[in-house]
Amino acid sequence: MIAQVPVLGVIPARMGSTRFPGKPLALIKGQPMIWHVWKRCTLSASLDTVVIATCDRAIQEAAEGFGARVVMTSERHTRANDRVAEAAANLPGEIVVNIQGDEPLVHPQLIHDVVSHFEGRPEVLCVNPIAPVIEEADVESPHTVKVVCDNAGRVLYFSRCPIPSDGTQKRSEPVYRQVPILGFRRQFLFNISALPETPLECQESVDLLRPLEHGFPVHAFHTAHQTVGVDVPGDIARAELALDHDPIYQTYASQATC
Repeated sequence: MIAQVPVLGVIPARMGSTRFPGKPLALIKGQPMIWHVWKRCTLSASLDTVVIATCDRAIQEAAEGFGARVVMTSERHTRANDRVAEAAANLPGEIVVNIQGDEPLVHPQLIHDVVSHFEGRPEVLCVNPIAPVIEEADVESPHTVKVVCDNAGRVLYFSRCPIPSDGTQKRSEPVYRQVPILGFRRQFLFNISALPETPLECQESVDLLRPLEHGFPVHAFHTAHQTVGVDVPGDIARAELALDHDPIYQTYASQATC
């Protein structure tokens, strides 16, 4: 934690993904994907509490079966941040970290880095790491959320389209993607969750466009930690291959529940 401030980690998960129904319980290395995310979150010394937030009994039963703490939330949420806000309402945590439930290779150090960016910076209300896009196919993929920032590291825009555009010439600027580990000051999370959804948020289906459209800053920082998100069933094989070479996985692989 930072300066004795309690930090809450929330893993939002639901079965109703349009691109991959039942995704949180999809097996990766023989274990539900949500188990990998939870295990890796529990390895982060920066999180005082870790919970899974869901509206689905199937996820609740699976998560409680492997020892996770679960908070049941409304079925009405269409945005992960709103689910996280509901879960955080009755839990301690002046910093709340939203760790997406489809990131089975989230690194504990990355969670620490998100939390540390609030230290001594009261002006920072929301933090989001960004990483360079490695595969050219991901530049064009709508599953990869691209991001552009200003010179001070504040996010200008998120898009599922390639940004910055290369126009008619060879691309001269690197392309960065959103790493979906989102840090919030507690009250700010509640404040933006209470705001109405915004047009660009709905158009791009990117939660953090809501604070941007309402005029609030989102601070970004560059990370070398590359995650492997699971958006569609075909991403399972890619995640398993990455886990084969992942030293963090080796620290908890033997703790499999089945």
